[in-house]
Amino acid sequence: MENKEENDEINLLDYVNVLKKHKKLILIMVTISVLTTGIISFLSPKIYEARAVIMPATQSREQGGMSAIAMQFGISTPPTSNVSELVSLLNSNILMEKVIKRFNLIPLFFKKGLKGNPHTDKTWDGIRYLKGIFKVKHNQKDNTIELSAEFKEPKIAADILDYTLTELTEHMSNEAKRIADTNKKYLESLIDNISDPLIRTKIYSLIAQQIETSMMAEVKENFAFKIIDPPRVPDRKIKPKIRMNIMLSFIVSLFLGIFIAFLREYIGKAKSSKQ
Repeated sequence: MENKEENDEINLLDYVNVLKKHKKLILIMVTISVLTTGIISFLSPKIYEARAVIMPATQSREQGGMSAIAMQFGISTPPTSNVSELVSLLNSNILMEKVIKRFNLIPLFFKKGLKGNPHTDKTWDGIRYLKGIFKVKHNQKDNTIELSAEFKEPKIAADILDYTLTELTEHMSNEAKRIADTNKKYLESLIDNISDPLIRTKIYSLIAQQIETSMMAEVKENFAFKIIDPPRVPDRKIKPKIRMNIMLSFIVSLFLGIFIAFLREYIGKAKSSKQ
């Protein structure tokens, strides 16, 4: 038992002696790594993140019942907003393209790239850039959608969210009006061919619903979704995280230095044993 404890102490002392022998190497590696990480993090551009939270508008029971009647006549109802539809639209290329073109975001994304050839179509580059800084997250517990946008300028980060929500409202409003107008024209064409007063009453009710839907879509506010938490200009950067980067650099470089120290010691002993 005593021999085992002595061996453990000897092994531990050997490890300590190896670290003492190569402490200069470890110290140099840690110092260089920490200083380099600190300088790079300090010189890196500050990134700000704006956030917003929206919730899909719910369909009333009356509208749900009228939709069931509409299906009997073989017509489609204006799409009711739901989480999956909103998330898909927010991540879609078509919506991002509309946002980029309507609000002229290409010069903001590629200031340097436009100097050479300002007439080059960079729409796809803009979509890829926007996908990299714009995130959509579905919160299943609250049935809400959280949007976030990162940018070097805090106001532009908030503006990107404002632009996206504006274009999303326009898109869903226009689509609802298009479907409602199409349905209305179709239902009006059925009136003259139907003599049953009960069915005619149902058709008139459906026509009234299409008119109501079109009017609500025209108002736009809270038609497809509600803005629970509107975009605000962030007051603090999220990147670079200088302290965290320095701490990670210190830990990684320390372990790497220790590993190299023991590796050099092992190689040195292997060479001496061969001689």
